[in-house]
Amino acid sequence: MYFLIKNNSKQKKQKKNKFFIKMNICLLKYLLLFMFIIVNFIIKYEGKNHRKTSENYHLNKYKLYNQIKLDYDHNKFAIIRNNCKHCGLFAFYKHYLGCLLTFIKKGYIPIIDLSSFPNIFNKFNITSLNNNPWEYYFNQPYEYTLENVIKKAKNIKYFECYYSFDFPRHNIYSNKNINDFWRGIALKYIPLKNEIIKEADSIIIHLFKASNNILGILARGTDYVSFKPKNHPIPPKAEIMIKDIKEMDNQNNYDWFFLTTEDDLIRLIFIKNLGYKLKYLVNKKNIKYDYKKKNFLCFNKNIRGNLDYIKIYLINIIILSKCIDIVCARTSGAIGAFILGNGFRNTKIYYLGNY
Repeated sequence: MYFLIKNNSKQKKQKKNKFFIKMNICLLKYLLLFMFIIVNFIIKYEGKNHRKTSENYHLNKYKLYNQIKLDYDHNKFAIIRNNCKHCGLFAFYKHYLGCLLTFIKKGYIPIIDLSSFPNIFNKFNITSLNNNPWEYYFNQPYEYTLENVIKKAKNIKYFECYYSFDFPRHNIYSNKNINDFWRGIALKYIPLKNEIIKEADSIIIHLFKASNNILGILARGTDYVSFKPKNHPIPPKAEIMIKDIKEMDNQNNYDWFFLTTEDDLIRLIFIKNLGYKLKYLVNKKNIKYDYKKKNFLCFNKNIRGNLDYIKIYLINIIILSKCIDIVCARTSGAIGAFILGNGFRNTKIYYLGNY
């Protein structure tokens, strides 16, 4: 009898031990799951917080410079201008990039002046606009402003930017090292205004939703077609570009095409041939370019002095720079797209000589 009772006790203890073991294993599983959830939450939170901190740093780094490094007493300033009457935004952009690099090497802080000479931004009348149009689209180095430098700085020199200065040229399309070099200079010394970046990002979401499988197209027309400016690259005809676009689409099956062009007639040809996949951003006001007068586009009455029209053109180039592939003529705007972007997977750049 004793033996049987002892045996039952052992069985009960064994069952009890098994029960506790199962309970402990179960509790351990729940504890590990709980710890996994907590750790995952912390990682996500910290990552999100780090991204926000990183984003805020990039968005506000020029404000930090403004707080820390603005020194009007000891810094040397070079106020630079490019007195080009027929230049558009990205012609100025590439010229100023080369010019400011020259004076940075000489120890100056270059300040870009787009207000003291007649140009497309001030309607070719320097008295019509008190503010510096450049600062409507871009920041100056360390967020100085032309106005404050003129008022406060003690060491200022004025320089003219000539065509002989080194600046981004068309070899940027095929040479990644050159492209990366100029991109680094541009991001540091003439960054885009944050509000323009945000506006472009909002338009991208509206146009393409979550897709990034987009072919960018830059087609030049108007004065290039009618006026044929000497020494400027000959743009391809729309029909040639459309043929190449369809071949690229067969290979890559793009979700969308994004067209940048100032020419209403060229846009209509693309709309007719590329259909629903074609997206574009235009100004509400038709520029009504007169092909018979054969004049530079900058002298068009609906464009000169129209800062908002030029802003939409800039946003077009920003969107173009974010496309996965690109087809384009050789223009200053194309150079801008290559500098502002992070590189393209496939490119089709037309080399058809100059006028």
